[in-house]
Amino acid sequence: MRGLPVVLTYVLLCAPAFAATDVVFTGNVTDTCTLAVPTPGTMTLSADGKTLGSDQALGVPATATVLSLGGNTVTLSAPSLTASPVGYAGGETVQMSYSGLASHAYTTQQQSFSVGIIPLTSLVINMQVINNSGFAQGTYTAKTVLTCS
Repeated sequence: MRGLPVVLTYVLLCAPAFAATDVVFTGNVTDTCTLAVPTPGTMTLSADGKTLGSDQALGVPATATVLSLGGNTVTLSAPSLTASPVGYAGGETVQMSYSGLASHAYTTQQQSFSVGIIPLTSLVINMQVINNSGFAQGTYTAKTVLTCS
């Protein structure tokens, strides 16, 4: 029986130890939104001379890219005419429309829409300035402010 304690001690020391532990992973998504305008818009004059717009022949809509992580809201401010040449009488209506990530027909009002987690996505924005009295020769600038928050 002398060998039994030695064998028992040997078995206890050589027996595999059984243990369990949790391996925990955590992640955090913060509301992040990135905007870029790789293609600015260009407005051209309509054949009747009453509309200056990016949707006219040879006009170019602006393209904005949006990357959203989390729950964000994209807002386009009400469009406005920010520059016009000397001699322009005014009296215009400035409108925008957009398509792609979301869509809306021409409007003079601020627009907002919600976005969740989206990969890099395009928003195509058209702008037009309408004036039944026409336009003076020169450069015109219209804009909307695009925000994501």
